[in-house]
Amino acid sequence: MSRASLLKTLILAGTGLIGSLAFASLPAAAETAVLYASNNSAAVDALLKVVGDAAPDLEVEVVRGATGALLKRIEAEAAAPRADLFWSAGFPTLAAYGAVLAPYHTKVELPADMVGPDGLWTGANVHVMVLMVNDRRLDGRPMPAGWADLFDPAWKGQVVIGDPANSSSAYAQIYGLYQLFGREGLEKLARNVVVTGSSSNVYKSVAAGEFAAGITMEYSAEAYVAGGQREIRLVYPAEGTFLSPEGMAVVKGAPHPQAAQRLLDIMASDAAQAAIFAATWRRPANDRVDVTAIAGLPRLADLKVIAVDQDAAARDRDRVLAIWQEVTAAGR
Repeated sequence: MSRASLLKTLILAGTGLIGSLAFASLPAAAETAVLYASNNSAAVDALLKVVGDAAPDLEVEVVRGATGALLKRIEAEAAAPRADLFWSAGFPTLAAYGAVLAPYHTKVELPADMVGPDGLWTGANVHVMVLMVNDRRLDGRPMPAGWADLFDPAWKGQVVIGDPANSSSAYAQIYGLYQLFGREGLEKLARNVVVTGSSSNVYKSVAAGEFAAGITMEYSAEAYVAGGQREIRLVYPAEGTFLSPEGMAVVKGAPHPQAAQRLLDIMASDAAQAAIFAATWRRPANDRVDVTAIAGLPRLADLKVIAVDQDAAARDRDRVLAIWQEVTAAGR
């Protein structure tokens, strides 16, 4: 087979795997992209499988860590960046670290609200905030129907939440609750909750029976339900839920910028978004991916959603975090 024929075959194969992503060319030599990822191993493994199938010449080195820790590391390395791409954090958190991110407009068509200003970040998925309940730990308490039920003193010490200073999802939860209930609501919540260092500690500790309830993300709780843990329940609060889009971004001064852009395009593609959703139940930012085939999750259109202005959430981040620190200190 001639080189031209081989290249045509590779491009056609890549198009079938990646969906809307079109490759103009494939490099002859292997490329490396260093990915700082705060996602769980299932999401990372699903991505690497797609990359391996679609772009076998693209090597991905993954550095794992918590969202806040990785972003602070990128900030600390700004003079000599080591990361090429970061994945992922909520849009308000990415805005707070915009100085260490590089604009890039993906070749994949995404909804307008899934692209940051000037392409500073690209939507990866959309989180739905829920209550995760272990009904074996209710101990006579009724199943909570909404956020306000957690304000009852009967829940003191039985509700866990992530630290919003370190977790973008926890900040989205606190910001949404602040919009809904104001400072008074945060004060009531702070009297009852236990704050843990990372968002992953929330769903792990509820699943282990250490807490009766946790404020967390739909995908993380659904993983336990799908895994057969019958005592776990997802509650979509009666007052409404909050959506928190998460994004990925090329690092400013990335040592391998072309590889970073190429990897980001693959991550935004139909194939990668579908694979990550199938493995983790993370609702994709790419709206061409049909999520209704997964049993147990309601359609987004059927949920009561409270609109959150992501730009305002970014602007208000320091102020809301300061309020949360004040009320949690007073509630101890």
